[in-house]
Amino acid sequence: MARKSLSKKLRFEVLKRDSFQCQYCGASAPNVLLQIDHVTPVASGGTDDILNLITSCFDCNSGKGARELDDDAALVKQQNQLQELNERREQLELMIQWKEELSQLKETTVDRIAQYWSKRVGGFTPTETGLQTLRRLAKKHAYSDVIDAIDTAVDIYVKYDDDVPTHESIETAFTKINGILRTNDVAKSKPYIRDLYYIRGILRNRGYVNERYVMELLEEAAEADIPIDDLKSYAARCSSWTDFRETVEDLIEADNADAM
Repeated sequence: MARKSLSKKLRFEVLKRDSFQCQYCGASAPNVLLQIDHVTPVASGGTDDILNLITSCFDCNSGKGARELDDDAALVKQQNQLQELNERREQLELMIQWKEELSQLKETTVDRIAQYWSKRVGGFTPTETGLQTLRRLAKKHAYSDVIDAIDTAVDIYVKYDDDVPTHESIETAFTKINGILRTNDVAKSKPYIRDLYYIRGILRNRGYVNERYVMELLEEAAEADIPIDDLKSYAARCSSWTDFRETVEDLIEADNADAM
C-alpha cells in the first residue's frame, strides 16, 4: 500500500518550527530545496507525529535513505523541542495565573472604590450598572484619582435633608465623577482649567453664553497671559456674554499686537 503523503499544514508546521532550515547541514531556503524527513524511517515503524518529523534539504534526505543518521542531531533536536514546549507550557500557565490575579486585583480595587463611595454618601451602594461604571473608571484612572474625584463630587453635589443625603443629589454626584476625572486629567497639563470652568459658570449665571466658543476664548486668553483674576472680574462685571467676549477679544488682540 502506498504511503500517505503529509498534509500541507503539517509540512508547514515542521518547516516553521525548524525555521526553514535543514536540521542536518544547516542549509536554508531558498538556497536549497527543503523536504520533510522522518527521523525514524517509516520502514522502521516511524510515524507522522511532528516529533518524528524534521526539515531536511534534498541532498541530506536523499543520502540518508531508509536509515537513521549515525549522529545524534535528530535526537538533540527532539530534546530541545521538548524542552522548549515545556518552557512554553510553564510560561503559559504563569501568564494565565498572572491574568487571574490581575483580574482579582482589579475587582478588589472596584470593591474598595464602591465601599468608599458608600461610606461618603451615608451607606448608599452602587447598583450593578454603577459598578460597571466604576470598573470602567478604575481601568482608565489610578485608584487615588478616582477616590479624589468621588470626594469632589460628594462635596459639591450631594445635598442633605436633616443630615441625610438626598437620593437625587447622590445620583447627580455619581454621574459627575467621570467628568471630574476628565477635568483633573486636563488640569495636569493646563493648571488654569478649573478657573476657566469657574468663569464659564459665572457667565452662565448671567444669561446666554456661547457654549462652543467660551472655553476656546478663555483658553486663548490664559495662553496670552491675561491674569485669571482679571477674567473673573470681567465676567462678574459684564452686562452680557457679548460684552465679555468683546472685552476679552480686545485684550487678546492687544497682546498679539505687543508680541509683533
